[in-house]
Parts: sequence; structure tokens; C-alpha cells
Amino acid sequence: MAPSPFRSSYSPHHHSRMAHEGRFSVTDAVHLKLRLQALDNALSSPPLKPQSRGDVDKIARACEARPRHEAVYVDGSEEFYLLVKPISRPDLIPDVYIEAYRAVLQGRPYLNEYKVSDSKQGVDPTFSKIRSWLPSIDALCETDLGASFSSLEDQVKPFPFLQLPAELRLHVYSHLLPRKPYISLPSLPQLNDRAPLRLDIMRASNQLHNEVAKYWYEKRTLFMVVARDVPKYMSQYDKTLARMPPQTRQLFNKIEIQVGYDATHSFAPSRYTEIRSFSDCMRHILALIPNLDVAVISFQDTGYTLAPTFHITKGTTEIAQWLVKIIPRSVQIHWDVIPSIPSSHRVEDQPMWQAVQSRGLIKTGESVFTRVKCVGDV
Repeated sequence: MAPSPFRSSYSPHHHSRMAHEGRFSVTDAVHLKLRLQALDNALSSPPLKPQSRGDVDKIARACEARPRHEAVYVDGSEEFYLLVKPISRPDLIPDVYIEAYRAVLQGRPYLNEYKVSDSKQGVDPTFSKIRSWLPSIDALCETDLGASFSSLEDQVKPFPFLQLPAELRLHVYSHLLPRKPYISLPSLPQLNDRAPLRLDIMRASNQLHNEVAKYWYEKRTLFMVVARDVPKYMSQYDKTLARMPPQTRQLFNKIEIQVGYDATHSFAPSRYTEIRSFSDCMRHILALIPNLDVAVISFQDTGYTLAPTFHITKGTTEIAQWLVKIIPRSVQIHWDVIPSIPSSHRVEDQPMWQAVQSRGLIKTGESVFTRVKCVGDV
């Protein structure tokens, strides 16, 4: 049985680089070996009954760690030490095993816990990690922990999640992956969802993967900034989209292109250097979204309270005119004018007004950025 995909706690992104202040020694390995043997003895006699939480607690007490100052030696200690040393926090192996055993004894799949109980000693091991070492551990400790767990796990009936009504499954997805009505390409990180994403559910099955992907991407606006320095970054937009599976890109039917003056403060270097670059990236981006129906064109607040300089006005006007020419005729253009921006950006002014008159509709308030400001997210 696969482990439960849900995470119960948060593991920091830098966990793999955390220093281990306390070194695991041969003496620690001896104590660990004795604990595992005590655990094996407790599990084998007498057999535990389902739902027997109290019995598991007794087993946990039976294999509590000995005082570190107590001098003990067991044959094969050095070999056992070399075996378990590569495991992060090997001293926690019995505790993690007991919690997983408790779960399956109660008829539930075990839960992989991603956490750091002591930042000075490193990341706690998950049961999936420990389980891969159990055959070797059993061989050196003369225990049967792996088989004991497997025989009990075989009795756990999987939860028929896919048999739930679609509405209930969508409710579960919304709890695991709370989403907003837009996705920002690498431009304005504050517009992206801030909640940690629990994507492990997508690895459970192909059907779940497809359902969650559809929930996550469908009916969301794809947001991007286009500015005077756009040649540097349009390739990054293009590569980000090109890396998506075709079936995912088919779920987008609306984009927002925010016309700005300078976007250099919003970007990081491209991560997808292996993907081919195109000379006309914007046309290729539009071609990558086959079901695109609407393109919203909005304008970035330059920060000028008075009339902006001639260069800013000219630059944004040229970008807007360029977008009108390259957006396919099959795609509707909606112009969203933010009332607070300087007057020379507004579509009523020449020559911007000519671009708007040539194609599209004015629909104030449709911009992602406008809606975010209205609800106070930024």
C-alpha cells in the first residue's frame, strides 16, 4: 500500500543543508539496536488486536531509549552502526515505526511526516525512508520488523476516494490546493498563491493527477507583464509555458498582458535553458495556448503622480499597438483601464485611443491586478 499523500507538517526548503550538531556514534547504534530488538519482541508476543491503542503505548514504553551514559555492547555493533549511519536521525527509527504501526493497526494508511523535531540534529526520517532499510536492519538485528508491518498493512482496506461524488473530490482538492483565479508567470511573485502546495496527491494515480491538474489550471487567467525590456524575458515566459504538458495548456482560455515601462525588477534568470528559444516569442506563446478566447490588456502604474515622461508614454503606446497586431483575430481583446494611472496612459488619449478603436472592448475592472488591489491581497 502506498503511503498517505497528505503532509502533516512543514519541512523547510533548506532541510537537506541543515547541519547535524549531534554525531551518531557506535554507542548510539548499540542503544538503537537494543531498542529495535525490544520492539520486535513486544510486537511478536502477544499479537496486538485492531484498535488497541493502549497496547501500542505499552510497546512504545517497552522500547524506550536507555540512558546515554549506560555502557553496553552488542555483537555486530560496528556493522550495524555503518548500516544506519547514512539515515537522517537514525535514533528516531523506533518512534517513526511505532507511529506507522499504530496507524495501520487502526485500519488507516500510514502517514509520512515531514518535520524537523530538533533543528540541531537534522531532518526526521519518514517511514517510507525507514521501510526501505528494514530488510537490512532485520538481517543484522535478527528481527522481523518488516514482515510484521507488511502482514498488518495487508489487512488495511484502502479508502475508495475515487468512488466519492465529483463535488466532494473537488472540495478535497480545494482544501489541499487553495487557488486564486489567476496564475502569474515569472513576473509578480506576490500575485501567485502563497499557501504551501501539497502536490503529493497527484502521484497517487493517473486519474487523480488529471483531475487535480484540471482543477488547478482550468478557468484561471494567465498573467504576464510586457515592458520595454521584454526581449530579455519573453523567452522566459515562452519556456515556462512550453515546459507544461499540452493537455495543461489547453485548460487556459484567458490571459492578461499588463503593459509596463520596465519589468527588470520582477524577474529571475531563466531555469529552463534546455528548452529551445524562439525569435518571435510572443507569437509562439499565443500559439501554445490553443483554446485562448480572451486577452486582457491592462496598464502598469508607473509610480508617476504627474504626467509621465515622453519616453514612458511612447513606449507603452508602442507595446499596445504591437500587441493589437500580433494577437490572433480569433481572440477577443479586452482593454482594462485603471482609473488611478496617469492620464497619458488612458485609452482616450492619442495615439493609444487609435489602437483601442481598431480592435477590442473597454472592460474596466477585469484586470487581475485591479482585483487584487480591490481585495487588499497586495
